[in-house]
Amino acid sequence: MTLYTMLAFLLFGLGTACLALALSELIQTRRTRQRLEAESVRAAHTRVLSLLEPVLSEAKAVADAFDGHVAEKRLIVTELNQSLEKRIASLKLHLNRADALMARQQQTAAEEENAEQRISESRQRIVQLAAKGLSVDEIAERLTLPKGEVALVVGLRGGR
Repeated sequence: MTLYTMLAFLLFGLGTACLALALSELIQTRRTRQRLEAESVRAAHTRVLSLLEPVLSEAKAVADAFDGHVAEKRLIVTELNQSLEKRIASLKLHLNRADALMARQQQTAAEEENAEQRISESRQRIVQLAAKGLSVDEIAERLTLPKGEVALVVGLRGGR
């Protein structure tokens, strides 16, 4: 083997070693960069989470308070609804009683009106019969009325 050949093999070996060293360095640099990027991303995530944590905690507290207020309002609405139902039932009862009372009053008024009309008719008949000259006894017998009532009506008419 000649010197040139040996020198060529030596240079080829050195070149290969340099190339291998350069590739190794490139791979190492790339891994370091990826590790740094991953650490940077993790650090950014950690910062974002640390910023969001208080906001989320406050939002949860507000939501819990809101739920409490809603539950309280539901209870108040339920109580008011029950109270209104009781009042409605009471008002219906009063209305039914008032209707019954009005019906009785109307019936009583109609009965009184009928009684007064009968009394008025009875008095007119007494006056008519007295005008024809019938006596108190005859009028009482004919109209089947008490003699005292007939005498009173005749006496009042005669006083006019």
